[in-house]
Amino acid sequence: MLKKIYDLKIIGTGLAVLYATSLLVFMRFAGVTELPLRTYIYIGIFGVMFIGAIAVISLKEWGRQLIVVMSALMCVVLFSKYIPRIDIVPVAYICMNIVVFLYFSQSGIRMYFHGKKFKKWYSLLVIDDDEILIKTIRPILITHGCSVLTAGTGEEGLQIAISQKPDMIILDVFLPKMKGREVCKALKANEATKSIPVVFMTAKDSDEDIRAEREAGAAAHLTKPLQPKRLISTIRAILEPG
Repeated sequence: MLKKIYDLKIIGTGLAVLYATSLLVFMRFAGVTELPLRTYIYIGIFGVMFIGAIAVISLKEWGRQLIVVMSALMCVVLFSKYIPRIDIVPVAYICMNIVVFLYFSQSGIRMYFHGKKFKKWYSLLVIDDDEILIKTIRPILITHGCSVLTAGTGEEGLQIAISQKPDMIILDVFLPKMKGREVCKALKANEATKSIPVVFMTAKDSDEDIRAEREAGAAAHLTKPLQPKRLISTIRAILEPG
């Protein structure tokens, strides 16, 4: 996971530099021989904000601070340039940057959209072969302060759980080959993973199914389709009781 985050930061920085360089080259190629100073300023600010966005994805606090500073700077630049006249495009950009600034600088506003974050960063492993579901819940978990590991099969999930030792495992029941309950039993039988709480998620919610999950060692049950509030409240109840 750390290697992935490190690679992500390198890729993000590289893309930001590539974006700025390619834009300048294109302008030169298009015959724009003299670029005004504000063009360089805009390119630089957006490039730095891009790096900040990559850092936020990597759960780095300095990324949020970078976006706050750059969005405020962009508002100042736009105000100073366009305040004498009314133009819908710069006004829209100013409003957009104000929204970005408020979102990343005010925790109360973020909580309004996402709810209260967890008390600490948690590492969660989601084992499910449904890529759409993973893409849906990953940003929800990240915004609440979790790093997210994923696996598409039970075998892969076991390997990741043993090597990474996440704080919690969210496990689908119906997996290809090795089924979810088998995975849970294997986790509970392994000394390295037996204390990790496992939450099952499945479209079936009969008493018999839930009882079978409990017998396999599950800490809780979530019914698909997952409700974001129920997902977060379940995680909070297990990892932050009381």
